[in-house]
Amino acid sequence: MTFALICDEYFQKKVSGIWFNGEIPNHKVVNMTADNLLETGKLPEGISAVLIERATWQKNFSMFRYFNMLPLLEEKVLAFIASTPEPELKGRGAMRGKEFIFPNGINADDASAQLTRLLELAPPAFTHPKPKVLA
Repeated sequence: MTFALICDEYFQKKVSGIWFNGEIPNHKVVNMTADNLLETGKLPEGISAVLIERATWQKNFSMFRYFNMLPLLEEKVLAFIASTPEPELKGRGAMRGKEFIFPNGINADDASAQLTRLLELAPPAFTHPKPKVLA
């Protein structure tokens, strides 16, 4: 299966190399930055789920909300890569404790098993309020 990994270049050095080197068995990870997503307004074709690096989410959440990208992200199964087990995530307070979090130091075989498990999940019925447009 194919996954989109949204991770800004600055934060890539903090994320395990398995996500960028094609080391995960049975799965393909397509890397993109938040800027790519905001510029194109779409995810690559054939994506089964979206993985977002935590700091990238924190930094870009307001832009995703402002440019109405949250529904695009949430129509797929959404998961996060983080160095802490239960990180604070902007705009995700209602999902606290229910998020699918990949630990940053996960090995390739465990990542493959967890990605397969992730695909069994349906996208949660969680939507963000629309941003207020100032007149």
